[in-house]
Amino acid sequence: MPIKIVDDFANVKEQLEIINYINNNNLLYSFNRTSITNKKFMTSNTIDYPQIVHEIIKDDEIYNNVLFSYIYTLLFKHKLSNNFIHRIKINTTFPYPKNNKKNYGPIHVDISNPNVDGISIIYYINNSDGDTLFFDDKLNVTKKITPRQGRAIIFDNKIKHTACCPINSTHRQVINMVLYK
Repeated sequence: MPIKIVDDFANVKEQLEIINYINNNNLLYSFNRTSITNKKFMTSNTIDYPQIVHEIIKDDEIYNNVLFSYIYTLLFKHKLSNNFIHRIKINTTFPYPKNNKKNYGPIHVDISNPNVDGISIIYYINNSDGDTLFFDDKLNVTKKITPRQGRAIIFDNKIKHTACCPINSTHRQVINMVLYK
């Protein structure tokens, strides 16, 4: 599956429902001091930065029914609801003092099991300058996608990718979905 950009993954009404729910409810976020889970794909441009995470669903346990219903509606609309859900979460990153335009976060794959086929979806909640980068097997950047509110990227979850921290924006916020067949 190639990397697919869907600029209208959520229409304006759906975007605003998600944003308003996130902004007007006291969501519980966990603080991840480190974003490195695998040192296998480290490069000289990799930086370790913290992020905050709000779990929506993980391993069949739903943590936020309202956000899950919004997201499931989007998955259904785009004919993606026939997949099993490994996890759905909100990732939020902020400008980081050691960051520059050459840096990026840890390169990773969302499911490393070669026997599991699936897709990942990154849905951008807000406009930001924290790009998403994709890599080949030699860890060269092959594609760079700038976050735009309502846009989603759909790709094979074995493709190496990472996020960049924002430099000029106040934050970068995405809904990260990992699905499998």
